[in-house]
Amino acid sequence: MVGGGPGDPELLTVKGARLLGEARSVLYTGSLFPEEALKRLAPKAYLLDSKGMTLEEIVRALAEEAGKGGVVVRLHSGDPGLYGTLLEEKEALEALGIGVEVVPGVTAAFALAARAGLSLTAPEVAQAVAFTRLGVRTPVPEGQDPKSLAAKGLTLAIYLSGMHPKRLSRELLEAGLAPDTPVLFGHKVGQAGEE
Repeated sequence: MVGGGPGDPELLTVKGARLLGEARSVLYTGSLFPEEALKRLAPKAYLLDSKGMTLEEIVRALAEEAGKGGVVVRLHSGDPGLYGTLLEEKEALEALGIGVEVVPGVTAAFALAARAGLSLTAPEVAQAVAFTRLGVRTPVPEGQDPKSLAAKGLTLAIYLSGMHPKRLSRELLEAGLAPDTPVLFGHKVGQAGEE
């Protein structure tokens, strides 16, 4: 399980790049990681796009590839432990007796802040960063939603919510944020079409 970063191949970790170079097969999400970059990073690998696959299909494909031997990489976007299916995939593979190693990746919030030349923390302003999202298809536990966290004065990295800007703005204003609160918004960070 390798964190592929936000999409810019140069933001891969050294270990992630090494494992891709050694891989016999790579299962990745084509809409999140460019295939042409993967062909350069994993020149010997069989590339399998997981877009549209169910969790069960992904696990089955990984298990089949692992059964053939060699290094098999499941390339997750960003960091595999943040808003992904790391635990479900890892537990299912381990239940089949397949060992899993997790390699972290650069998450979009860090890449966006770096691209803008900004810090996510600032003395006497915010010393904590919270990762959250709007409860759209999947609910967010009480107290962990953007509105609740904004009321605490934290820096928020809000994921999977860009399609709901009015709702997000309303909730943040209701939490007590001033209308002139600085906001850094990114879409497709590190990918073609980045905004």
